[in-house]
Amino acid sequence: MMEMQTDNAQSSTATPILEPSHFVQPARSFLSHFGIDLAQRPGIDSLTAVLKAFMQIPYENLSKIIKFGREHQDVASLRMPDEVWEDFRQYRLGGTCFSLTFFLRSIVETLGFACYPVMAHMKAGPNHHCALVVDFEGAHYLLDPGYVLDVPIRIDGGQRRQYRSAHAGVELRNADTALQYHLYTFTHEKMQWRYTFADVQVSGADFLQHWLNSFSWNGMNGLCLTKSRQDSLIFIHKHFMRETGIAGSKKNYNLKQNREQMIKEIFGIPAEIVEAAEAAVQDRLRKLRG
Repeated sequence: MMEMQTDNAQSSTATPILEPSHFVQPARSFLSHFGIDLAQRPGIDSLTAVLKAFMQIPYENLSKIIKFGREHQDVASLRMPDEVWEDFRQYRLGGTCFSLTFFLRSIVETLGFACYPVMAHMKAGPNHHCALVVDFEGAHYLLDPGYVLDVPIRIDGGQRRQYRSAHAGVELRNADTALQYHLYTFTHEKMQWRYTFADVQVSGADFLQHWLNSFSWNGMNGLCLTKSRQDSLIFIHKHFMRETGIAGSKKNYNLKQNREQMIKEIFGIPAEIVEAAEAAVQDRLRKLRG
């Protein structure tokens, strides 16, 4: 399961080159799989089509935890677009924000768009999230696969912008600092700050370093999955599950007895992968405790 190919240069212990053009093949395969015409002229409609298709690929850290536990080397544990796409097709896996953003970048660039990654500050800390900005016809658009947003959000320094995503409303506001923006999600009952990002391209070296840093974050200490469904968002953390509706409704579930079954039903991820990820988490925690 998810075995590394020793003859693949991207899977070696050498520092990978984060060059999207190296991953045209999985990008083309993604576009073909979801019926997106590679020959069409780049436009907001094609960006939206890509995002709605990309929503099928879940945010999850099981694949990251398993591979890091097996490799024990940060660089070797990075999951490049070819691996993300193959694991999705075989096991319905996805990735965390770094691997998802880089894969999305390879797809968007293959379609002919100019884009670049940006970093965001969250409650958990600075540079704990990343997303993609597309520069199209003089306007910038935020694309965020890690936060399961299915619409491109125009970045406008002059006004607030609100969008209807699959599971929540999204609002983008100017921050006090130039080129910085706050992203909020809202339901009929509540508005919640999610992160602040700068519309400034992060270098390949810095993006790689932030990605490597993420292997030491607390998020690696428990299984986490997110999936958007029509008018609701499924969030699983450890043995807790919450389903949040667009109207603000919340349903909480305890998954201590049936977590593997529920993840299989909702995400399609086989039980043995959930079990392998949990075993890797427990091994990691034992090592941290010394």
